[in-house]
Amino acid sequence: MTRVLVNKPQPLEARFAQERDRVQAAFGSRLRDFRVAKQLTLEMLAERADLHANYVGAVERGERNLSLYNIWRLAYGLEVTAADLMQELPARKGRR
Repeated sequence: MTRVLVNKPQPLEARFAQERDRVQAAFGSRLRDFRVAKQLTLEMLAERADLHANYVGAVERGERNLSLYNIWRLAYGLEVTAADLMQELPARKGRR
């Protein structure tokens, strides 16, 4: 019987990694649009959301796969809902 390691992260298949990257980039772009519209710097938003400015910058560049909790924190910092940040994510491509 093969042993399964439960907490060891497994690499994504290429197609899933591309999809993840596309979603992260779209979220980051939307986050940046909200931040610029509110005339906030990265540092100001990071302070309001109680996150590090480097982390917020990485999210905006689509480099981070952030948690629901951090989405909620960023929404609070922007004075919008988490749903507002998630609203224009690309539709999932694939089988139905």
